Amino acid sequence: MRKHTVLAGLAAAGLVTAAAPVAGADPAEVETTVSQAAVLAGDTVTVTEKVTNVHDFSVLHPTVRLYSTPDALSSYASLVDCSASCTSVPGGFQAVLPEALDGFASATVTFTLRIAPGAPNLTETLRGQLSGSNYATPLVDGPALTVTAKADGAVGLTATPKLGLLVPRLEFTVSLRSLGPGPVQDAVVTTTLPSGLDSNGCTPGAGTVACAFPDVPAGETRTATFSVPLSLLSLGLPYTFTARQTASASLDPVTSNDTASTTCTVLTPLLVSCR
Repeated sequence: MRKHTVLAGLAAAGLVTAAAPVAGADPAEVETTVSQAAVLAGDTVTVTEKVTNVHDFSVLHPTVRLYSTPDALSSYASLVDCSASCTSVPGGFQAVLPEALDGFASATVTFTLRIAPGAPNLTETLRGQLSGSNYATPLVDGPALTVTAKADGAVGLTATPKLGLLVPRLEFTVSLRSLGPGPVQDAVVTTTLPSGLDSNGCTPGAGTVACAFPDVPAGETRTATFSVPLSLLSLGLPYTFTARQTASASLDPVTSNDTASTTCTVLTPLLVSCR
């Protein structure tokens, strides 16, 4: 009588379904699915966790728990909705079922999570668990979840003449600032050189020089430098140098500040102006 009463109560709550045991074909104790495998920082994602009591005894005070690895789920996501009575736990979230989970019964809980707007690029494995006062499964790996950071990278470029009769040159400083909400990751800023010029520093290419910025935390700026010898410049001609963010592992929501330029005019090896 107790078993039927408990199952009826859980079924009425829309959390549980009962199934007769099948010899040699026990269902998975914990099954986790995700609404989408890749999300942007700031977006929501739905995680569904189905737990099944594969034993012939009741799991008392059953709790459905959700975690991730290698990073704690609660470090980059918050709980915005849940189909059961859900709370936060260290490292993750849990749903407490209203009744004991009898043998061969299943329960399903849906967690709606919001990824933190400032979350970095992440690749996580979701992990689920059925836990009770008299029984608990180990943590069970589920699907992978990939988070792509959103970060507005602002490019800057300045040139400083270093003059002399022997080795006159222009020294450039390329800057990349993360305006948030997340970090700029694995970015490359490429500066286009006027025809006939080459560079020292960063990574020279055919008419370009590329500078890498592996990680720029939100609100911070990273810089790189290179130089261009003046020996090949034609006197009196203005030369424009343009730096552009050409790669980033983060999603840049604003493109208007992805470029910066400076123009230098060489009058003599000892007289150069840049603006």
